[in-house]
Amino acid sequence: MRVVGSLATKLAPPFSLILHYFITGVVLNFVGIISLFLLNSSLSSPFYSFEYAAVAHIFLLGFVMMIIFGALYQLIPVALEIPVFSFKIGYVQFYLYISGLLFFVSSLLFENLFRFLPVGAVLLYLSILLFLVNFYVSLRNLEKFDITAKFLTAASVSLLIGISIGLFLALNFVYGFFTGEILRFIIAHLLFTLFGFVFMVVMGVSMVLLPMFSLAHKFNDIFINIAFYVMVISVFGGGILILFFNNPAVFYSVFVLIFTGMIFYLVQVFEIYRRKPRKTKDTGMDTMFFSHIFLVFSVLSGILMPFFDWGFLIFGLFVVFGFLNFIIYGSLYKIVPFLTWFHRFSSLVGKKKVPMLSDMLPSKIPDVQVLISAAGFLLLFFSVILKHSFLYAFAVFTMLTGSVLFLYVFFYVLNFKGEE
Repeated sequence: MRVVGSLATKLAPPFSLILHYFITGVVLNFVGIISLFLLNSSLSSPFYSFEYAAVAHIFLLGFVMMIIFGALYQLIPVALEIPVFSFKIGYVQFYLYISGLLFFVSSLLFENLFRFLPVGAVLLYLSILLFLVNFYVSLRNLEKFDITAKFLTAASVSLLIGISIGLFLALNFVYGFFTGEILRFIIAHLLFTLFGFVFMVVMGVSMVLLPMFSLAHKFNDIFINIAFYVMVISVFGGGILILFFNNPAVFYSVFVLIFTGMIFYLVQVFEIYRRKPRKTKDTGMDTMFFSHIFLVFSVLSGILMPFFDWGFLIFGLFVVFGFLNFIIYGSLYKIVPFLTWFHRFSSLVGKKKVPMLSDMLPSKIPDVQVLISAAGFLLLFFSVILKHSFLYAFAVFTMLTGSVLFLYVFFYVLNFKGEE
């Protein structure tokens, strides 16, 4: 299995492009956690209510997708060893995307703006189309179609299907041209975008980042290959079944198959973890591996989902605010210091003393941030089960404190000047 050794490459994008996505993403992480306060009085609402839709899209479109887009512009040259077709398209995509996100979320949050929902949806759709065109044109130069390339290619096809369903839903919510059962389209949209795109990107990119950062090597990669085929079958085959068969048993069976793919991915992550030679403490690396504990609980809560009224909500919280939130925290603790160091200090090597990567993180604060954020999430979990509004508010406040600390560390690294 090919393991890339560095994030630096002559094919790398302008640092400013990555910062557009990363800075906006971490700010929207803070906004997304604030938006959780909106759900305190509606924990018993259906998961497809507009309150849940607003919170989910602020966090997923605003934080998760922003970070994924920024990371992919940096990692495509590294993971796939190909040049990105156009970085200028990346800038255009960003401004279209942020405009669409503002329209979209505002329309969900404010009733008098609801008529603008299609405007936001169309802008988001066009923005993501630009990314997909940029990605597929770049693939012309691909020579090694390894497991990461397979995941990213399948993920991009899934994203196209998912956003097309999402555009249909947004238009239909405003204009009401489809009068049939809409729930299956909502579930299919979730399937293709979250599990087909986000999760397959995370799985594919993890096979580059986890070995790179942990220095693991000579591990068996059979489990991630099995996970790929299980995910492809469950997302694309399951998506078709969900669209054409409005049956809860079909819905549940598809998700169980997805959970099976996640289990094979988890086994692969454990295989990498036990092969890592590095024993020294590393907050970013430890957080990336630690985040997978939340994925274990995501799978367990997903399997139990039909048997509890709050099952889907708990599953969603573990997936989004547990696993995805923490794996991104850990990844950024590794990626951002390196990119900042490379941009600011690499040309000074051999000419003057330059800082180590570990010097660029403030002492102890990253550890405190992860612990506070994890404690806040666990409190959130119990508050939802107990339906305790005060505990829920305290949990969100604790998570928010963790997000503020993460913002501090993020901008501390970006502004790090080293010794004068």
